[in-house]
Amino acid sequence: MKVIVLYSSKSGNTKKIADEIASELNCGLFKLTSGDSIPKIDLDNYDLIFIGTGIHFGNPNEDIVGYFKMADLKKPKAIALFITWGGAGKTIQDVCVKLKALLESRGQRVFDDHFVCFGGWNFLRRGHPNDEDAKAARKWARKIVNDIR
Repeated sequence: MKVIVLYSSKSGNTKKIADEIASELNCGLFKLTSGDSIPKIDLDNYDLIFIGTGIHFGNPNEDIVGYFKMADLKKPKAIALFITWGGAGKTIQDVCVKLKALLESRGQRVFDDHFVCFGGWNFLRRGHPNDEDAKAARKWARKIVNDIR
């Protein structure tokens, strides 16, 4: 099974989790950014795509949204979401619903099981993602791969 991790990260928190997942699964890892630096990836070469984002005012990272609005997805893929956040309100549910709706509107299958951990952007969440979060991300990623087999 071919697996890839795609993410966008402003503060570096989502990158930390993306690195852990890619390391655990020994797979490709790409940061999605706006502009000409967007990597040209043929997603049809992959069976499972992990997508990571932070939350900004209740929304997924605009680079993730922009990429998947334009991505050439010819075949349905299994997609697993992972999110880092500051822990404010119900934004985690909002982001999952928005990303899932976008991806499913493009014919993709999004797992209901997603990984969430705090990002250390404020004084309440400093030190996250930590080693415990990293271990949990690795375990979750392995579970997703096993579930798809």
